[in-house]
Amino acid sequence: MLSPFLQRRYAELFPGLADEMLTRTLPQALRVNTLRITDSELVQRLQDRGFRLEKIPWVKHGYFIREAPFSPGATPEYLLGYYYLQDPASMYACEVLEPRARELVLDAAAAPGGKTTYIAQLMQNRGCIVAVEVNRRRIKALRASVTRMGVENTILVRMDAREVAKLGLRFNRVLLDAPCTGTGTAHKAREALTKDEADLKVLLPLQRALLESAYSVLEPRGVLVYATCSLLPEENELLLHDFLKNKEARMLRIKHGSPALDRPYGKTLPGSIKKARRFYPWIHSTQGFFVAKIQKL
Repeated sequence: MLSPFLQRRYAELFPGLADEMLTRTLPQALRVNTLRITDSELVQRLQDRGFRLEKIPWVKHGYFIREAPFSPGATPEYLLGYYYLQDPASMYACEVLEPRARELVLDAAAAPGGKTTYIAQLMQNRGCIVAVEVNRRRIKALRASVTRMGVENTILVRMDAREVAKLGLRFNRVLLDAPCTGTGTAHKAREALTKDEADLKVLLPLQRALLESAYSVLEPRGVLVYATCSLLPEENELLLHDFLKNKEARMLRIKHGSPALDRPYGKTLPGSIKKARRFYPWIHSTQGFFVAKIQKL
């Protein structure tokens, strides 16, 4: 049951939205780790074990798991790091970043490692990734993911990403998958249905501070990808609009997904905001997700 706060918000944002559209069961998805195996080889191996996979057309190495005779996390291939169980929208955020082999890349909130390891894969284990995580327990999960997936170009740093300027580095690209209310994850975390104004009051200053920090360490012409698993404009379009007002930066177009909201709660935002993208459980079979791509001028 939605909190009164979310009932009001969703009634305005998504008229006719039923609770079951938020909590519907989504197919699991995996990302082939081409640092260890090719797509065709892994697909064949899993098919031989009784899995049925469906290629996700808008993600390079992503597949929906349509049938699984047992847990996809219990195969030898999984333990060997041949694939990572990951939401397609999360995979796509890494592709939007477009990391290149010789670049210095920051993953500003890196645990548990799905995005970090995909960035390394897209960079072919070249260049360098600085993966920052503040939580000691979560950085252990990050380390385990990096090791299992065969990542060799990544430095793990336990620190608050709001203080990343202390590293004295300038990055070509930054991915910030920001801490958020998680309102797009109700399919697996029913507490997402209970979020209210108090949660936003805690998170919005943190998100703004993380954005400021990420932008400050970005090189001129560098690219910042901001993402959340939230459906609320306060954490997405409205936050970015306010953030970009006094920045020498521009929004870049993203190909896949639904356009961002340009009139949330009746407030008219610049047309460039629609270059960001949203993903919805009831449209894309993914968690609710927001992705924006910003270039520093």
